[in-house]
Amino acid sequence: MRYLSLIRQGFRTRCYSTTTNELPYTKIHVPVMLNEVLTHLEPKDDELYCDMTFGDGGYTKVMIDTCDCKVVAVDQDPTAYAKALELSKLKPYKDRLFPILGKFGSIYETVQRKFDHLKAPCFDAIVMDIGVSSGQLESAKRGFSYKLDGPLDMRMFSRGQEETSKEFHEENELLRKSISAYEIVNYFSREQIANIIYEFGGDRLSRKIASAIVLARQKDPIESTTELASIIQKACPQPRWQRGHDDVLRNSAARTFQALRIYINDELGELKKGLTASERLLKPEGRLAVVTFHSLEDRVVKNFMFHCAGKRFISDAAQNQFRLKRAAHREHKKALKEGKEEEEEDGLIGNNLVKQIDVPFSPSFELCTKHVIQPSEHELSQNARSRSAKLRVAKRTAAIEALDPFDFKKQ
Repeated sequence: MRYLSLIRQGFRTRCYSTTTNELPYTKIHVPVMLNEVLTHLEPKDDELYCDMTFGDGGYTKVMIDTCDCKVVAVDQDPTAYAKALELSKLKPYKDRLFPILGKFGSIYETVQRKFDHLKAPCFDAIVMDIGVSSGQLESAKRGFSYKLDGPLDMRMFSRGQEETSKEFHEENELLRKSISAYEIVNYFSREQIANIIYEFGGDRLSRKIASAIVLARQKDPIESTTELASIIQKACPQPRWQRGHDDVLRNSAARTFQALRIYINDELGELKKGLTASERLLKPEGRLAVVTFHSLEDRVVKNFMFHCAGKRFISDAAQNQFRLKRAAHREHKKALKEGKEEEEEDGLIGNNLVKQIDVPFSPSFELCTKHVIQPSEHELSQNARSRSAKLRVAKRTAAIEALDPFDFKKQ
């Protein structure tokens, strides 16, 4: 039965990989699960979409090439924004692609400010590809990779510490009051660095790494990515490890670099703001597709969609769901032994044995998939960086009131 369902799913999935128009720039980033994303978004003529993470324009270009639609493309990276501007000047994309330089967490305010004719809800679909792009990782001057020698920057909205030219006005706004990895590594306390590494990197040796960083900077400031990676490797000489079936080797600096990047760019906070904005910007029946690359991001997306779909309150997400299911299973077995088969009608759902929740609100989203979607074996063989990607899709309901599960109104 499993293979039959996969075959049926394969027949339903259209191939969106081939496009006719050439890009005016060199494409570096490969969009992950392109066919799966576009199959769920179902682009149609005369509709308006929002790509909250333009990058190299993978999703945007295919949507515009597929049908006669329009796309608002957002990115905080000035190099990605410059690419979007180049693409928007080509004849097939002119007056159909509208680039925006800014953080997707402020998309609601940005749309209201830049597009007077758009009144929320205005989008028929929103797509988000969270995390760092291949172009950012492979550019040494951006300071994202521990494999390349570059300055300690890691700001997604910066061209790099060595770059002083700013083509766009919005760049100054994004860079104002921002900090780079250099400031964190050289000026934050041992406790602050350890907390960042543990909270956003999940490294159990966070305090040992933080101590090594503080000790090293007492001699000379830590200025480059390779210097920081070397300090971490010496402090925690873990063997280079391999995950799953891919051939990508990692070292002990990987989690620290991830943690610094997430903290500097407030990635989780921006993600929560972007998801909250999608409630107000999506029309009824509008689709929200979010691709994530690690558990922290996926947990935020999952909790948001489950709460807005009335499946589980976001306040209950911190509880261990396995323990709740096991406790419900024990109660069910106990009830059956005592002859109380009617217990199943009072809150136990079939084989899931999970208690129903009373939803005191109208759900703002409906889940489009029963399980999270992951890359196919073919895509994994073609793009090793897609190995940890997860796709979740939800559809906006006709509920007028936005639930705002992260309570930004109260903040």
